[in-house]
Amino acid sequence: MHSGELKKAYRKMALKYHPDKNEDPGAEEKFKQIASAYEVLADEEKRKLYDKGGEEALKESGGGGHDAYDIFDMFFGGGGRRGKRENRTKDMIYPLKVSLDDLYNGRVSKLAVQRNIICDECKGKGGKEGAVVHCEECNGQGVVVSG
Repeated sequence: MHSGELKKAYRKMALKYHPDKNEDPGAEEKFKQIASAYEVLADEEKRKLYDKGGEEALKESGGGGHDAYDIFDMFFGGGGRRGKRENRTKDMIYPLKVSLDDLYNGRVSKLAVQRNIICDECKGKGGKEGAVVHCEECNGQGVVVSG
């Protein structure tokens, strides 16, 4: 298996078992195992050590210095340490004209905002794997507009 295939397989498995995406109680442990395996397989020296002496050889050589979330962050740009329920979107900047009087008196205004959210029906995939028919809820886009 070359590095591109390995990376692709790792990303697929890491997303499937990442604790932010999978609420199964064993998902976090599985995620850590996947990340550890990838760390060994992706590094030529660590792979040779593992092939010779298994996990003990890696421990003796000081291998395994990254934790699973660090590896996840390398591929997906951070966010691996978020809490399970936290789902914060990027901050939005919206120019709003207010008068000095409104600022001084603390006027409160409501602002209606539309945003894209991941489709609950297809979980952002646009349809079932390998299906020709797209998700009816999001029309194959993977997101729906909310607000």
